[in-house]
Amino acid sequence: LLLTRDRFSEMKKVVKYNIECAKLAVLDVVLVDELRGENTNPFAIFDGKFSSVDDLMMDAVTNKNINLISNIYFRRLFLAFWEGNYDIAESHLRDISSLPSAKQPKLTTIYLTFFSGILAFHRYRQSQAEKDLRLGMDAICKFEFWLKFSPSNFENKLFLLNAEQTSLLDIEEAKKHYEASIKSARDNGRVHEQGLANELMGKTFSTVANKSAYAIECLKKARICYLQWGAMKKAASLREKYGLDMNDINSHRNPLKHARDS
Repeated sequence: LLLTRDRFSEMKKVVKYNIECAKLAVLDVVLVDELRGENTNPFAIFDGKFSSVDDLMMDAVTNKNINLISNIYFRRLFLAFWEGNYDIAESHLRDISSLPSAKQPKLTTIYLTFFSGILAFHRYRQSQAEKDLRLGMDAICKFEFWLKFSPSNFENKLFLLNAEQTSLLDIEEAKKHYEASIKSARDNGRVHEQGLANELMGKTFSTVANKSAYAIECLKKARICYLQWGAMKKAASLREKYGLDMNDINSHRNPLKHARDS
């Protein structure tokens, strides 16, 4: 996250030559600021022409800039998902799906599919609607196919989707998938997804009798991952929401080490 923001400082030099690139860079910095709970005022590079994401959206709609509209929706979805605001994330996912470019394959398709699957299983827990379960299973099928081409990119996400699906039926079997996702994310340097797997496992076990202590340990590990990622606001939110006592924070360092560092 910090690298994204540091690179942004160079955009001020080129904003007058490539304002569209600068808009996307600002969106990235806004996203980082939100996750960190800070405000570095990235819109200052526009000298008053744009002062908020809403201004950029109005400009994009006026000029029918579908690429910018899609990027704004995606970053809003990304933020809402990582903040745990699943209803808002669902809304932004629908916004993206309504765009003409929605069916065109792109890099964001990976995360859109991943988020869609996690959100679908979340909905199913509440609705028991077969359509939600099918959407979650569709995401699993896509990742099973993609896994053949790049295991390091897709393995931990597939494990996590399987964990969420399995947790609907067999909590102990789901634990194996959660742990596999955590290990894969750690081994491939995806600390934020390692945090997500710990967080979702903690949430799942918090609903099981006599598992509250284990759930808290999972959530503590998730918080440490988010701190390492640089998402200070997300980490603080977890601590406040679950009343985490982090006095023993050092005892959780080793589980987060990369396999090559062990």
